[in-house]
Amino acid sequence: MRYTDGTWAAPFDGDERAGWGNGDGTVSGDTLRGALRWSNYPRRREDGVWTPNVRGVIDTDDGAAIIVSMHGQSVEEQRENGLARAILVRLELLTEAEQYRWLNTTFAVAEGEIDEATEEIWMQAYVCVNDAVEHAPAIGGPPPDRFRPGH
Repeated sequence: MRYTDGTWAAPFDGDERAGWGNGDGTVSGDTLRGALRWSNYPRRREDGVWTPNVRGVIDTDDGAAIIVSMHGQSVEEQRENGLARAILVRLELLTEAEQYRWLNTTFAVAEGEIDEATEEIWMQAYVCVNDAVEHAPAIGGPPPDRFRPGH
């Protein structure tokens, strides 16, 4: 992911900040591949933690459109140059594409990093599976077996 446009503001006398930016990116992996278009409206808390608030769409290589929502935290890393932030987000993915409908009821998280000098972001996403229940969801569908432990 990378920002193509953005505005960052300090509208109050304290350390709180607000921002807006949009960008593009590439999704690559065993489950999803395609192009990502997104917009972010984050807030920076007084303690320096940014709270990403991303909305966008993945246009998959196989022709599906998957709506993306991300919300989480971006925390400055302990580096000498102080220009990188560790990111943790919850992902919500929604689609009408039959091959990806299982994403509609899937809880996913991602972790990664933003380079504040280049405004480039990378993230690795993970599917969380509820193994405490015996049966599959009544809507959407179960995730592929490869996401279940022991498969």
